[in-house]
Amino acid sequence: MDDLNKYYKNALLGNLCGEYRGYWQSAHNDKEKLVRLALQQQCLPHLISYSYEGKGLSKEYILENFADYINGNYIGINVDGVDGDYKSELYVGFNGILTLCDDILCTMWTSIPYLNLPTCKATKIYCGCSSELHINCDGFNNVIIMLFDDSTVELEDLDETCSATIYKYSDKCKVNYGKYCLSKRMNEFNKELRL
Repeated sequence: MDDLNKYYKNALLGNLCGEYRGYWQSAHNDKEKLVRLALQQQCLPHLISYSYEGKGLSKEYILENFADYINGNYIGINVDGVDGDYKSELYVGFNGILTLCDDILCTMWTSIPYLNLPTCKATKIYCGCSSELHINCDGFNNVIIMLFDDSTVELEDLDETCSATIYKYSDKCKVNYGKYCLSKRMNEFNKELRL
């Protein structure tokens, strides 16, 4: 059984709701539709957690079968049904520097030593599957971070004009504050992961 079928069967055992069962079945043979479904914000915690626990897609499977839809090769526009140019991206097994121009970023098995948010950018980052991100902001940024499993986020450079809210869904995840993290608007919350 390939990873996709295993993931679907494990999701059914985990009480996948009927609405998403229907979405999944209608997208099953179309990679772009599957990626768009996975990029929906209510789906990202499921994708990350099941993959990390070995009940979902493996890094190797995603890299081999979805290379055209990850790591900057695909931008999902309005995947949540939001009007406008609401952009979402998925990075898997990526190691390198990145300037973020999207509204939603999801990272899995990723190491980004320099993740830059341009001036006046508000974004939400889903960080999981042992990812490590070092975030730098150019100013007037508002970042929301959803942190899973044993992943780590370092807020390296956030000036007084920036704010960050971090939701930690695991006791193993870590948030570090760098020397140039000067923002006074930093909040961390421990949250229960409900799938």
